[in-house]
Amino acid sequence: MSIRSALESLLAILLFPACAAETPESVGEDVTALAPSCASSSDCTEGLGCVEGACSACKHHAQCASDVCDIYQGGRCIPEAEVLYVGRRAVSHYEECDKATGARGDPFCQIRDAVSAIGAGKTVIRAAPGFYLPFHVDGLQAFSVFGPAGEGGIAQLTEEDVGGASVRGGAVVVLDGLEIGRYSYGAGLRCAGPGTRLVVRRSQIYTNPRSDMQSDGCDLVLEDTEVIPRDYDPF
Repeated sequence: MSIRSALESLLAILLFPACAAETPESVGEDVTALAPSCASSSDCTEGLGCVEGACSACKHHAQCASDVCDIYQGGRCIPEAEVLYVGRRAVSHYEECDKATGARGDPFCQIRDAVSAIGAGKTVIRAAPGFYLPFHVDGLQAFSVFGPAGEGGIAQLTEEDVGGASVRGGAVVVLDGLEIGRYSYGAGLRCAGPGTRLVVRRSQIYTNPRSDMQSDGCDLVLEDTEVIPRDYDPF
């Protein structure tokens, strides 16, 4: 072996451990520690919530600047620009319901009013705790309705004769975190028609012997949802 070859082999042996030591250190680096810190949700970019002082995937609505967290999208905060808000106004302000815009500071009074306003980039409805009348969807609409999901109150979707929601005509609707049909003689949910999809998540659905949930040729999916049979008069 030449002197030059011997020197190259010696250098390779001496340098290899130093190079190898860099890889485990970088792989083991704490990714969470690199997340931007935050004092409130407004400090985080869209899509991330303020969770225990760091901007990361959300777990609760309150962690998002928009007050809407979709845990089924990996903990994504929905941008406020995509949201229509619903909340019951004080009795003295009922006359303002017809003029509401659905903005966070000017919410609709009923979920069905927000459903009529879906479009132009608005694909999500956020319902505050309260008592709401049922709604009907018939046509190619796609949107989600988020209630409290156990976080600070209940959003009840019910009425005496109509249980909660009726979806048909190819609509794709997600209901998340609602109480449906508790004070009703009618079916809590109805969906019908090919291409129609109704997904209910983190909710409670009340049924009764006279009128159960109805699914006719549609895709009805229940996720983390409790179906509660009721064998008594709700009134």
